Amino acid sequence: MSINFSLFEIGRTALNANQLGISVTGQNIANVNTPGYSRQRVNLAENTPQQFGRFAVGTGVSIQGVQSFRDRFIQSRIQTETGIAGRLNAERDALYPVESALQGSENGGLQSALTNFFGAFRDLEANPNSTALRGIVAQKGSNLAAAFQSTRGRLDQIRRGTDAELRNTAESVNNLTPQIAEFNKQIKQIESVGGNASSLIDQRTELINRVSELTGARSTDNLDGTISLTIGEGRALVAGANAFQLEVQSTPPLGLTSISLGGDPAIFDEGKIKGLQNALSFTSGQIDSLDALAASVAARVNAIHSSGTDLDGNPGISFFDDSAPVTAANFAVNFAIINDPRLVVASPLTQPGQTGTVAGEIANLLTDAGNTVGTRTGSFNSIFGSMVSEAGERVRLADDGLTTQGVILSQAIAQRDSVSGVSLDEEAINLMQYQRAFEAAARFLRVADEMTQTILSLAQ
Repeated sequence: MSINFSLFEIGRTALNANQLGISVTGQNIANVNTPGYSRQRVNLAENTPQQFGRFAVGTGVSIQGVQSFRDRFIQSRIQTETGIAGRLNAERDALYPVESALQGSENGGLQSALTNFFGAFRDLEANPNSTALRGIVAQKGSNLAAAFQSTRGRLDQIRRGTDAELRNTAESVNNLTPQIAEFNKQIKQIESVGGNASSLIDQRTELINRVSELTGARSTDNLDGTISLTIGEGRALVAGANAFQLEVQSTPPLGLTSISLGGDPAIFDEGKIKGLQNALSFTSGQIDSLDALAASVAARVNAIHSSGTDLDGNPGISFFDDSAPVTAANFAVNFAIINDPRLVVASPLTQPGQTGTVAGEIANLLTDAGNTVGTRTGSFNSIFGSMVSEAGERVRLADDGLTTQGVILSQAIAQRDSVSGVSLDEEAINLMQYQRAFEAAARFLRVADEMTQTILSLAQ
């Protein structure tokens, strides 16, 4: 009687296959909460049977490999939506302080200072011979100057902070892209010899998502297992094992950050960098508008103030210092008027001290719709109000967009999890199946061993 040793081979392959299945299932369970982890499955196939005469006898099971579940289309969508969310989040966070700076404190900011300053001239109009009211006008003018300077200072500080964050973000990208290139190299080496690089691919995907959040970059799969990562017009941040650094420069005259790639300006469609660039541009625009508003207020007040006469009957001088081009940063009351409020003008040259028509003309400037500040026209009050409203609207748009984008991104992640995520219920079933199959294979081997021992004992 011959001994059929193929039984042992069948049992051995069964043990190996189910042992691997248990290991892979355990790996899935262990990484159920690991960000970016893609669940795995053991692929098994029947071994080629052997022919014994007219009969084909099985030879066990073979392990075809370990498969990771990924959907490239969903991953590409996640990259896109992550980049949009990164831009909106950066815009909202960077522009919210701009709105706060323009609004000022609860006790009043620039808007309140404008109203109080022109209101002081209105009071002087009613009593053009009052020395005390002239002192109040000078004081309210100083308060207005302080409000202009304070608002300008806060906006400039916000701009510098946003610019610093832009530099830090570019450096973060430069730290991440070499890691992606190194993963490309390792994955290519492993897959070229038929190995399983699933863990490295998952780690690389997480890094790609982080770069997409910062730059809006998109990845393209290559045939050798590597990826190419590009921004804007298709220029590469990563190509195979090569990473290309973002170059950060300071641009005159303000020293604000500019970013280039390969010597040419880097173009970002989405991502945190794009959001910060948008915020920088908007903040600079608000600063320019504030400077233009200060210059316009000074010019119109000085023109009217110089046309009248002071309390002593002398021709009026400029109320605000215009010895240099006026901006919100250097906006100040004429030092001579601060030292002697009697120089404040209320009356025309033809009627010194008799009527407050000049003071009234200055007071009317607050609501005079004939003012032009940059592209804005209207009263000083409405022009500044439009600046505040515009800043608030930009914040609200970014906030509303981020809320919507959060829902879209959550849906994309849920789609990914439905394909790549780990289900503990499913893994529990798989674990039980592999356990029972392993136990059955072990019992099968015991039976085969007992049969062999019986046959050998009969031969003795």
